[in-house]
Amino acid sequence: MIESFLFSTYLVFLLILSLYSIHAYLILYYYLRLRKKGRKRESPPNKDYPFVTIQLPIYNEKYVVERLLDSVVKINYPKERYEIQVLDDSTDETTFILSSLIEKYSSLGFNISLIHRTERKGFKAGALAEGLKLSKGEFIAIFDADFIVNPDFLQRTLPYFTDKRVAAVQARWGHLNRDYSILTQGQALALDEHFLFEQDIKSQKGLFINFNGTCGIWRRSAIEEGGGWQDDTLTEDLDLSYRVQLKGYRIVFIPDLVCPGELPIDVNGFKRQQFRWTKGGIEVARKLFRRVMTCPLPVGKKFFAFTHLTCPFVYPCLFVLSLLSLPLTMTKVKYTEVILNPSQFSDYLLVQNRAVSFYFFLLAVFTIFVLPFPILYILAYYRANQLEGKKAEKKAKWFFIAFLLIGGFVSLSIFNTKACLEALFGIKTEFTRTPKFSVIDGKVSLRDKKYLEPISFCTFLEMGMGFYLLFTIIYSLCHFEFGLLPFLSLYTLGFFFLSFSSIQQHIEFKLNPRTREATQPTGPAN
Repeated sequence: MIESFLFSTYLVFLLILSLYSIHAYLILYYYLRLRKKGRKRESPPNKDYPFVTIQLPIYNEKYVVERLLDSVVKINYPKERYEIQVLDDSTDETTFILSSLIEKYSSLGFNISLIHRTERKGFKAGALAEGLKLSKGEFIAIFDADFIVNPDFLQRTLPYFTDKRVAAVQARWGHLNRDYSILTQGQALALDEHFLFEQDIKSQKGLFINFNGTCGIWRRSAIEEGGGWQDDTLTEDLDLSYRVQLKGYRIVFIPDLVCPGELPIDVNGFKRQQFRWTKGGIEVARKLFRRVMTCPLPVGKKFFAFTHLTCPFVYPCLFVLSLLSLPLTMTKVKYTEVILNPSQFSDYLLVQNRAVSFYFFLLAVFTIFVLPFPILYILAYYRANQLEGKKAEKKAKWFFIAFLLIGGFVSLSIFNTKACLEALFGIKTEFTRTPKFSVIDGKVSLRDKKYLEPISFCTFLEMGMGFYLLFTIIYSLCHFEFGLLPFLSLYTLGFFFLSFSSIQQHIEFKLNPRTREATQPTGPAN
């Protein structure tokens, strides 16, 4: 029967999503326990100055490379005890800007070199591997072009390596342009939740975490023992992180060591970044899942590794649930008529109605699995402000954005479902950079059309999905079915926001491709 298939399918995908909700509840539980006990400071004093290689992988980053290098040379560490490798794969004027900067800092006594590759083989992983061959450091610090290095970074991270089991130390990402728009505010909140809950709690509990690609430092021997940088996935950082942890190493996260970075302001660039992270995550899962599940680890540790590696599958589940929302509502309306007029229907339909009622009871129960996510986002906002010594303001706004993020993740489901399918079928794509524009005080200068991501066909599918869900909302209101309305409203808002923002920015930059200041002021969009 069609109704049985419909409800069974919906229930199966809800059960899959419930695994990741259980994961979120456990993170919240561990946070409350660790908060009550207090955080243990692990970092011992360290008077040694081991030689460090600082790697700066760069690809067409003309707007932000000067800001990066200016921060690197201000690092609080003896000049003679570190070297700077600028790993440049650029094909535009970025290389000329770097050459001038390197000449300037070399004349000031800094050990800095430019390693320029004319062929971008292996993308970022290839550049890091090439630099490692030429490096002298016992420890390797890595910073992407859109970040600013904390002056105390080496002083704060190196002492952790007195523990020979530590493979890497990860700092938290800060946000230079958090208040630029609703898009950047949502990204900042999601990243704060990732670092202050996912990374911090798992690090304290001895669970698998990942190096986040930047703002971290590695033990060179751990990289080599783990198999080095490999370019067969789009997330080389996640890949190496799991390989070294399978060797018995651990990764330390420091929540109060912050390196500010620039969030994507281009909607299409943001979606491309999420596509890369999603596809790369599934590629790593295909590569390492069996090794992780068969290695001698506690069941709890395997569960967290399982949810971590497979979390991109949330997007196909959300997409299917969105598609099923209209037929589900129509079926509910049909069987509501059975309840209201039982004498007009057969015994068979009355029995089916009881089954449908049971299904809807289960669906209602599963709504509790949504609750931990906005709670974690809100707590992350307050904890980030507390760690940075800032006053948390505009409570209502952040509550709204926390709930809006749920719709935001659903609206990414079309693009990221495509990423999951490509990864599962082994379809390879190149590593695409996320364009940055040196956003300062809400303004952007010298916007370059070639740095902007083009509109994907998926953008129009997102818009179509928005109208589909809007029709579902109208249908539900007309038939007084309010059960799914809160979720449908968030999902519809998310799909419309992403699709219309993509088209609006594309038109804006196409009409003004070269030099202009952003018309959007600092602060949240209205």
